[in-house]
Amino acid sequence: RHGHVPGRLFRVELTLTKSRLRIAVSDPRGERLPRPRRPSPRDKHGRGLLIVRALAHRWGVRERTVGKEIWAELDLTASQGKGVPT
Repeated sequence: RHGHVPGRLFRVELTLTKSRLRIAVSDPRGERLPRPRRPSPRDKHGRGLLIVRALAHRWGVRERTVGKEIWAELDLTASQGKGVPT
């Protein structure tokens, strides 16, 4: 919804190693990079990056030539209190 440009698609890329799962989502909208917000209880949107930040061991946003990419990494070895199953 936020990265929608008519005629262009978004991309989801998963990379799995023995110790890490990396999830990257890119889309063609790059005029404004997302950042975590503090939505009010009545807000219907605005919690996605808060959830990513709570679950991921590392995450970030980067500009691409066209658009942006949001990525998150989950460690698959001994969890360090992030709620990720081992």
